[in-house]
Amino acid sequence: MKHYGRVHCIGIGGIHVGAIAKLLAARGVDVSGSDVVEHDLVREMRAKGFRIAVGHAAENLPEGAEAVVYSHAATDDNPELVEARRRGIPVVDTHAFLALLFEEKDQMIVTGTHGKSTTTSMLGSALIAAGANPTVVVGTKVSSFEDGNVHVGSEDLLVAEGDEYRRHVLSYSPKVLVITNIEFDHPDAFENEDAYIGMFGEALSTVRDGGAVLYNTDDPTSARIIREANDSLAARNVRLIGVGMNDGGARFDEPRVEMGRWISELRIPGFDPITLRSRIPGEMNIRNAAMAAAAALSITGAGKSKEVEQAIAEFPGCWRRFEQIGLFQGAEVISDYGHHPTEISETLKAAKATYPDKRLVLCFQPHHRNRTRGLFDEFVPAFDLADVVLMSEIYDVPGRESAEDANISSSQLIDAIQKRDADFSRTRHVQFVGALTQTESALRSNVREGDILIMMGAGTIDGLARQIVSETAERVQLKWTV
Repeated sequence: MKHYGRVHCIGIGGIHVGAIAKLLAARGVDVSGSDVVEHDLVREMRAKGFRIAVGHAAENLPEGAEAVVYSHAATDDNPELVEARRRGIPVVDTHAFLALLFEEKDQMIVTGTHGKSTTTSMLGSALIAAGANPTVVVGTKVSSFEDGNVHVGSEDLLVAEGDEYRRHVLSYSPKVLVITNIEFDHPDAFENEDAYIGMFGEALSTVRDGGAVLYNTDDPTSARIIREANDSLAARNVRLIGVGMNDGGARFDEPRVEMGRWISELRIPGFDPITLRSRIPGEMNIRNAAMAAAAALSITGAGKSKEVEQAIAEFPGCWRRFEQIGLFQGAEVISDYGHHPTEISETLKAAKATYPDKRLVLCFQPHHRNRTRGLFDEFVPAFDLADVVLMSEIYDVPGRESAEDANISSSQLIDAIQKRDADFSRTRHVQFVGALTQTESALRSNVREGDILIMMGAGTIDGLARQIVSETAERVQLKWTV
């Protein structure tokens, strides 16, 4: 791993920048940082001893800094970036920096539209259990990792997410590339669907000679780009490992639900069968588990099947990925990061199968006006399985909104959902609740004891979810104290 003495991190409270800061600090690097506001992740980093300035200013950049790492949320006119360039200090985005740290080392990179964080976390956990001791960097937090969003292991093996946004995945040169699925997203960063899909085709060319690609055979787009690249991959001795229910070298059975757990059998030629037991609901999470197990075994060998099976069974889940966080008015509260139409529909499908006799209340905060506009028609049917839909206003992503999107509102989505319900003669409560600050009163009016309340979105809705759960816990504690 490339070594530094002092590094400054812009956006250190961000989940990915924070992970890199923790990794550097664990390697003895002097790390400083800044973030735009004081929030929970900033406070968490500060509690670990990091020097963090709130607000961006040129004077935040310390003398002797050898590199500046920045989040993609930082704009070109960020005063710390401007000052670093003035001083001639290298400035590198988080993914390019991580790739640089592990240049010429073994990299296992997980990319795709959905499931990257969960698959990466499962893969890292499986390799840890198998004794491979990887360094794992994820875009979420895992309770079984001491540092949450990073597991500091070997300097010779990296397991990380390869984000497709702004083509970050192309920064890496993986020994193993995992493609979970491909479905158009990030319309603000890709001019059209072909450009988005084409980027994954480019990612295949970054795989090292003699490496491996694991892909989802049940996803037509993933299968297509593999077919198109087959000859060039074969010429470089890159192994192809298909993972799916219907086809591929690694096949898993249709999942079943037993006592709240999702279960399937995974069969890979030359390996003992593995029973996949997932604490996280949904066919998508069984698929994530199958991808992770197959990827882990592709480098550990056949002797580690039992360790991989146990790691998957014990995997605790990720922060904000169907995370059960407590109760509100007698309803089970689940926080979920889903923000794409497919993620909404698949999460609701998983919840219905796991809790067939429960009423599903979905409180959704859309993420990014451009995404809402670009995928509007896909969003409308995504809510079909919810018994109640409460929708707050769209979360504006700093630096990613444009003037042409300014008039897009969640209220338009609600109107379209209500029209769809009328067309299908369906009666349910569907409501635009306005700003997130107005959402709590709508929850109090609509949530009943015994409901499953899913608080979903990639913005600030998780904070509200934890607030209402915390307040409920405090009231219960007070009742018993009295």
